[in-house]
Amino acid sequence: MDHEDNHRIDESEIKEIIEIDEDQAMHYASDDEDEASTSNAGGQAEIIDDSLMSLQAHSQDCFAVALASNRWLATGGEDDVAFLFDQNESESEPILKVEHKDSVTHVLFNNSETLLATGDIGGKIVITDIRTKKSRAEIDECNDLEWMKWHHTADILFAGDKDGILWMWLIGNKGIVQSKVYAGTGEPCTAGCLLPDGKRILTGYGNGVVRLWLLREETSTQLYFHSPITAIDHHISQPVAVVGTQSGTVNVISTASPDNILKKISLLPPPGVNSTTISTNGTAIGENGEEEEEEVGNCVESLSMAPSHPWFAAGRNDGTMCIYEMDSNAPRSIFQSNEMQAIVKVVWSMEGNAPYVTCGSIDGTIRIFDARDSSMVKELGNGGDEVLDLLVIGSNPHRILTAGSNGVVRVFDLN
Repeated sequence: MDHEDNHRIDESEIKEIIEIDEDQAMHYASDDEDEASTSNAGGQAEIIDDSLMSLQAHSQDCFAVALASNRWLATGGEDDVAFLFDQNESESEPILKVEHKDSVTHVLFNNSETLLATGDIGGKIVITDIRTKKSRAEIDECNDLEWMKWHHTADILFAGDKDGILWMWLIGNKGIVQSKVYAGTGEPCTAGCLLPDGKRILTGYGNGVVRLWLLREETSTQLYFHSPITAIDHHISQPVAVVGTQSGTVNVISTASPDNILKKISLLPPPGVNSTTISTNGTAIGENGEEEEEEVGNCVESLSMAPSHPWFAAGRNDGTMCIYEMDSNAPRSIFQSNEMQAIVKVVWSMEGNAPYVTCGSIDGTIRIFDARDSSMVKELGNGGDEVLDLLVIGSNPHRILTAGSNGVVRVFDLN
């Protein structure tokens, strides 16, 4: 029986709520700073493909990509299939086709790179043994898959669904050995992140709740935010996590206590994005001062914590990408694209001693920033396709893999 310590924060627990002052000094970058123009004299957008190589993986949009051992490439698409490519055999012909019932939105290799999990939006999950190319398990228990994650060390798969359930399956040599259900309140389980200890998991829900689960005990504590949770990331080693919401707020929380979470700081979205502002409790306030239906214009789409610096990056639906310091009262930098289309993924990587942030956007562009001075190192065109997923697949040279809206997977070399 689940025991839950419902922990709603009061004012005494909040160290500070930060309202970003437009006059505060910060570096603000825009596309205008980049000398390379993406349009010609006639005003028509020029289609730019800066990729080193490309692969027509799917007949419709490619939603997800994953890479293992710089050999195995997995892709998932709108055409209801996932593919597995073996780069040692062919760069263009898949060695395996995994049939699904709906658009495949998640493809993930386990930690030992022996299993591939593919999940579709309807909730069907297929576990494939890479060596034998045969299905290890088919899971049809979820109702509309929201997210999926492998355990860091064990062959345990986690998933969240529309009914608010956190699922856990232990995969053995002949299929599912054990499964557990961590029930919510019926609100969708929209985000999840396993903690470094492998014994706890943070989950976010459509009603603004974030839960810290003790997996073995099957108990949880919770915080309440005033907007649906859209993204969660946890530091690779430190007891701190960041939580993004639909209203655009980013919240830093402490996971130092083994069985409790505490809110440390709440950052509002950058000002001037649209006419709707967010009050300190996360409620959308219109120009007339009245509460409105919540805007999704500055919804947090992606969060990523730097492994080597006390920084994190947030990509939003309005085309802004902010780099924050963990305990600062303002972003280190704000970038906003002219097109103001969603930043779908932000990824940290190191090039020598330089921390880079690579982000992919619906506007069909990959942008790489040097986080030390927030300068844009490079802007790359994705051949006119929206970037729907992105991986940094190597350093020195810095290589990037993207999934595109026309089913094309591209490889980019920063050098």
